[in-house]
Amino acid sequence: MKILIIQRDNIGDLILTTPLISSLSRTLGGKVDLLVNTYNQKVLENNPHVGKVHPYSKLHHRQPGQSLFSVLFQRVKSYLNVRNAGYDVAIIARGEWSERPLKWARLSGAKRIIAIGNDTPPEVSDPVTLSGEQCHIVELFSRLAVPLGVTEPPAGLELYPTREEILTMRERLPLSEELPVFGIQISSRKPEQRWPAEKFIRLMHEIASQQPCQFLLFWSPGAADNKSHPGDDDKARQIIEACPDIALIPAQTRNLRELIAGMSLCQQILTSDGGALHVAAGVQVPTVALFGNSDAWFWGPWKVPSEILEAPGQDVSRLEVEVVVKHFMQLRQRVVAADQATVVAER
Repeated sequence: MKILIIQRDNIGDLILTTPLISSLSRTLGGKVDLLVNTYNQKVLENNPHVGKVHPYSKLHHRQPGQSLFSVLFQRVKSYLNVRNAGYDVAIIARGEWSERPLKWARLSGAKRIIAIGNDTPPEVSDPVTLSGEQCHIVELFSRLAVPLGVTEPPAGLELYPTREEILTMRERLPLSEELPVFGIQISSRKPEQRWPAEKFIRLMHEIASQQPCQFLLFWSPGAADNKSHPGDDDKARQIIEACPDIALIPAQTRNLRELIAGMSLCQQILTSDGGALHVAAGVQVPTVALFGNSDAWFWGPWKVPSEILEAPGQDVSRLEVEVVVKHFMQLRQRVVAADQATVVAER
């Protein structure tokens, strides 16, 4: 059975699709092909359950110096490759019905099209209806496998940094072998998910006063006024300059693979909801997640030890430093206790 999963959304959405990919691959045998956008494509590198990847470049994801012609040429190439692949099943991996991915499912010529929604058109042979109950998006995506007879509960998220990628990041960062590494990720696309620089500064000083540690600072690179990919270089600089008295190491990442490798070096991570949250869960790092105007029950950290803080008024900036520190240290204590119990059980 040749299966194509269509996942054209953001980085986090594709990471959240990895349990569906792995369960289909393990249960039905063989690898699963995907249609993705060039912005999230790097999520799939080294994934043993993934076969052919068809990249689709959105116009606003064009790289500097990349011509419109090259983008359109790549798009035509993907059209032809999808059409000629001979898929039996096309799965639209989206939490709600959308007409736009359907054109790719039609193009594939698949005999069966599976999609989520209560008002799907007749071309969708296997609609997955929504009943209104709350469930995590990973659990919702897992229902897309049920028409194919795959009913196992979804496992954890899967990202695969290579040994070389991890060693390269470790060599760039002056980390001590003696101290735990805590990742602090300061960026978020949505304004309601952003915590102020001053609060990050106070948080790190408070944590450092309670436990010897070192921090890796992660942020979206670039200027805040970049319309395509707003960055937080200025915010990161403000935080770094205010923390000369603690072990704070800037983890400047130039691409998604560096972010994945850098986060894999951490023992715990603090981040707002967004793609970086799911990167942390994808490399199985315990995570403290700050939520503003998004639903934690739907987007929360999947299958990793976590603490979730939902902000008053759905605005992360209103979360108090003391509250976040308390939850951060609670998670740290839980993880350490669980690790110690595992060591005792293995003796």
